[in-house]
Amino acid sequence: MPPDQRPLPPPIHEQGAPDTGASGVSYFGQITQAFNIIGTLLILVMAVAVNADVIGRNVFNHPIAGVLEFIGLSIVAVVFLQMANTLREDRHVSNDVFFRMIAVTRPRLAAAINSVFNLIGAVLMALIVVYVWPMVIENYEGNYYAGTAAVIEIPIWPFMAIIVLGAATTAIQFLVDAWRNGMRAIRSASA
Repeated sequence: MPPDQRPLPPPIHEQGAPDTGASGVSYFGQITQAFNIIGTLLILVMAVAVNADVIGRNVFNHPIAGVLEFIGLSIVAVVFLQMANTLREDRHVSNDVFFRMIAVTRPRLAAAINSVFNLIGAVLMALIVVYVWPMVIENYEGNYYAGTAAVIEIPIWPFMAIIVLGAATTAIQFLVDAWRNGMRAIRSASA
C-alpha cells in the first residue's frame, strides 16, 4: 500500500480508565472529573476573593485580610485537583511530534516508550505522596497556619492533603495509562 494511503496509527494515548458502559465514564473517571470540578470552583472562589480584595483596597481603602495567603495555598491545590483529569483526557501540554513519527512506522515501539514514561510519571507522583504525607501530619498536629495570628489563620494541612490526594490520583491514572500502552505494545507485537 502506498505511504499516502496507509491508515494512520491509533492515537498514542487513549483517554482514561476503562468504560463501565452505563454512563460512559468509569468510577475512577468520575472521581477525576469531580476533582476537576472542585478545582474549577476553587478558581472561581479565588477570582471572587481577588476582585473583592481589589475593590476593598481601592474603593474602601480596606483590603481583605488573608486573601494573599489563601491565593498562594489555593493555586497549588488547583493544580493537584485538576492534574489527574487533565492526564486522563490527554489535555496536558506535550510535544508528541517525535512519538507521532515513530507511531506511523513503529506503533509497538511508540506504545512501549509511552508506557515507560507513564510508569516514570507514576513513580514521581508516588514520591510526592510519600514525602508530602508526613508534612500533612506535621501541619495538622502542629496546628500550623498561614496568615497573622488573631487576624486571619488559614490552616495549611487541608491544602497539603489536597496535594497528596491529587498526586495519588494522578499516580493511579499514570498506571492505568501505562497498562493501556503496555497492552497496545503487546497487541501490536502479536498482530
